[in-house]
Amino acid sequence: MAQVVIAALTVLLISDVLDAMQGSPCSLPGSQSDCYPWGSEGPVAGRWRYDSKAAYIGTGLASIVILIAAGLTPLTVSRARVGLPLMAMGLAVSIYVSSFL
Repeated sequence: MAQVVIAALTVLLISDVLDAMQGSPCSLPGSQSDCYPWGSEGPVAGRWRYDSKAAYIGTGLASIVILIAAGLTPLTVSRARVGLPLMAMGLAVSIYVSSFL
């Protein structure tokens, strides 16, 4: 069950990062609905993640790597008592990184 959640979150993050790569800042005149609030504007003002396009994409890629590592942990660790807590910890770290930044 946890691996399904991790896989779904990974797919969503990959989709978001790909959209962000093509998006433009909302501060540009005539920006479309696919814009991103880079430059600390709106409800995300003051968050480092939205400070620039590079920071947003970098944080997204870091979260994807952490989620993939968390999903593969039970496959690489031979004992479930160790693998499942490591997977849960990786999921928690990824959520923390995504929400904090």
